[in-house]
Amino acid sequence: GKNGIIVMDDADLNLALDGVIWGGYGTTGQRCTAASRVIVHEKIKEKFEKMLVSRIKKLRLGNGLNPRTDVGPLINKAAQEKSKNYTEIGLNEGAKLLVGGKIPRMNGFFFEPTLFTDCSIDMIISQEEIFGPIVSLIPVKDFDEAIEVMNSVEYGLSSSIYTKDMRKAFLAIQRIEAGITYINASTIG
Repeated sequence: GKNGIIVMDDADLNLALDGVIWGGYGTTGQRCTAASRVIVHEKIKEKFEKMLVSRIKKLRLGNGLNPRTDVGPLINKAAQEKSKNYTEIGLNEGAKLLVGGKIPRMNGFFFEPTLFTDCSIDMIISQEEIFGPIVSLIPVKDFDEAIEVMNSVEYGLSSSIYTKDMRKAFLAIQRIEAGITYINASTIG
């Protein structure tokens, strides 16, 4: 799946931040329900980006069995190289790299938690499952466009929307083409 989290302009941004961090990086992006797309309302995009970058920079890479670790290793060298290749694809497509994007100098198959912004729905990094710690931010102008972007991928497995408007939440459940839609929670249950 190419799972997405919608963050509307009325969302609790701290709650959404926790959901994006857990969904995109908590399992190093190696979960079929990991969130690799964040569909963010343009009114709060800049503020939310700053919050994400600040939090991502504090994530600790290391042994996944260590309780102090936030992001563990990828499964193997091929997965590490795949994340590196998708980072290069994103840059070549014109996405703006905000943080990460490199193989750190440490033993193991680690890859820095990576965040792209100003992504569009036709970019490869917005369409293909990466299965690594790479998240793409896609700005939208309103709820309808957010649903359109959410449904723009071939496989809708898990989805999420952060909003205080329960009418929009229930409309999202009806209109999103995914196996499950979480409300004010990440794509990983």
